Amino acid sequence: MSKQKQDPSIEETEEEFITRLTQPRIWSTLNTSYFIQSMPEERLEEVLDLFKSYYVYEEALCANSGLVNDKESFDQFLELIKTWILDTLTTVAIEKNSGKIVGVLVCRVCSEEDHSLDFSRLRLYKGKIWNEIQYFKNNLSQNVDIYKIYKTSVFCQVYAWYVLQSHRDQGIGKKLLETVVAHQMPEMKYFGCNAIFGIFTSNKSQCIAESLGFKTLEEAKYGERAIENNVQYLNNRKIAENVNIKAMAMVIN
Repeated sequence: MSKQKQDPSIEETEEEFITRLTQPRIWSTLNTSYFIQSMPEERLEEVLDLFKSYYVYEEALCANSGLVNDKESFDQFLELIKTWILDTLTTVAIEKNSGKIVGVLVCRVCSEEDHSLDFSRLRLYKGKIWNEIQYFKNNLSQNVDIYKIYKTSVFCQVYAWYVLQSHRDQGIGKKLLETVVAHQMPEMKYFGCNAIFGIFTSNKSQCIAESLGFKTLEEAKYGERAIENNVQYLNNRKIAENVNIKAMAMVIN
């Protein structure tokens, strides 16, 4: 199997294509202040710190279920996010002046085999709260069959998406997702992957996804589904009840 480079007279092997795909690349710049690029592997710990120190306190499901109060669940999350970050596509926003990573979007390629395992009742994680979060997500996704809807055996899933508060409202979050859609997904079509899916837990992330072409496939109020699925409220119940979660997807033509 081979893939054409931009010069149609030169072919690259599948091994060369995969090697190029996994090399750190700068995709674009934003407002002359940020680089949007694939994550350099040597900066893994810095990205993990964003999730450990900020994301778990701010993302709706993690914050409202009290993930950080359950050490086993917290450790399980960190173990999984590390796997997801290294697995396929992780895009970061780097501030030019400081060189600091200020935003990240973690995507991963999923197959039908993964799907059957994720939705199996045999799939158990460490930690009561993390299992509740995963069960909640799976419950929301059960009516969404990406493989059938988009007639594909593989798709890309957004697993996590975060921008530091001090760098928000500058278009970084949108640029991260836009980069995946416009630059990385066309390359993933090489593997038959032409759809992207995510469960978005904030109004802002949902609006950004919608502006880029994502369609809502399933949605639910956090409070209603949490009660149905025995997900705890350990923080602000009023806020938790008003959180609207959406399963959204789009196909890349």
